[in-house]
Amino acid sequence: MRIIDVDSHFNEPHDWFEKANPALAAKLPRMSVEETLLDVVVGDLFSSVPPQLRPDPRSLLPAQVIQAYDDFLAGGDPPQVAVDAGAFSPEAWQPEPRLAWLDKRGIDVQILLPSNGYHPYRHAMRKDPSLALATLDTYNHWALEQMHGYTDRLIPAVVVDLMDVEWSIAQVVAGREKGSRAVFVKADPHDGKALNHPDFEPFWATCEDLGVAILFHVGGGRAAMHPGWANNGGDLASFYRVASLSRRLVPQLALAAMIFGGVLERYPRLAVIVQELGIDWLPDFLMAADNEADNSRPKMLSFAPYNFPLKPSEYMQRQVCVSVVHQQDMLRPTIEKVPEGLIVFSSDFPHIEGHQEAHTIYGQQLEGLSQGLKESFFGKRAAQLLDI
Repeated sequence: MRIIDVDSHFNEPHDWFEKANPALAAKLPRMSVEETLLDVVVGDLFSSVPPQLRPDPRSLLPAQVIQAYDDFLAGGDPPQVAVDAGAFSPEAWQPEPRLAWLDKRGIDVQILLPSNGYHPYRHAMRKDPSLALATLDTYNHWALEQMHGYTDRLIPAVVVDLMDVEWSIAQVVAGREKGSRAVFVKADPHDGKALNHPDFEPFWATCEDLGVAILFHVGGGRAAMHPGWANNGGDLASFYRVASLSRRLVPQLALAAMIFGGVLERYPRLAVIVQELGIDWLPDFLMAADNEADNSRPKMLSFAPYNFPLKPSEYMQRQVCVSVVHQQDMLRPTIEKVPEGLIVFSSDFPHIEGHQEAHTIYGQQLEGLSQGLKESFFGKRAAQLLDI
């Protein structure tokens, strides 16, 4: 049975950016390990919290995590949980060790997204947005060079920002020529425009023509939160859980824009892979989206009939899949409530929220289900969407 891992990552060396582009790095001070950790753990939370309401971010992290990273910053060993995940092993970013890792687990193909590689972009967007696209260009060159000669099995995702459509198209074209067949797109409005805005049509057309899949990943999407939700008397723990629950809206809004805005109708060969944004929202989304498209159902507000030939759930079955992540998702019963092939396998290696033996864990969770469903989950569906 073929296994395709649609969501894994590089864990780039801490100094990758300085080595890859010294001139740009000199203009954008490097984030410390601690700043990077905090950006990963509470970055989405703080984006919605007014500065005057923000506590010391370290207060939001468990004491053992703080101690482990303090020890690491002082020259000690890295946190054990990250070591166990494989974050500091050669296979975290080097092709030959990664292939050995795949072979040991029977995994045929992986898509690789950035880890540390995305932080210069986020840092630039906060400090100097004029440098943001240059940081992504630096990452894309680095990732493609790392996997040169290995892209039959290790597919680096090109990263774009549609605030510049022509630049993004050029990145996709250059990446495809070097073996990439996936592009990481923020599951948010770009430059204040919805994903189905006419300005983005040339980008979707290029991706369809080149057979490049769209990746919506948790690292590039966040549900907008009214700042008032953080103004609750200082209970940031409850706000964090509210923010966490709102994250499930991210894929629903992005996919709804692609479906109801006609993007998937106009580009029927455009593949979309949703990564690390949960799966438990899927059954309700499919039902709610189809109800919204049902012209026979009464609606409080109905500005125009739904005129696309397929139901939203049918566009989802034709062009979309959603991946699981170990520390977030149990496959059952969700996978039994949605059409076969909508939910697919990922390891999230080498991130701590994933698992090096995810293929075994999910194999156990699928015991008793049909062979066809297992094959679709582990690789058949992804292979169809990626045309590999």
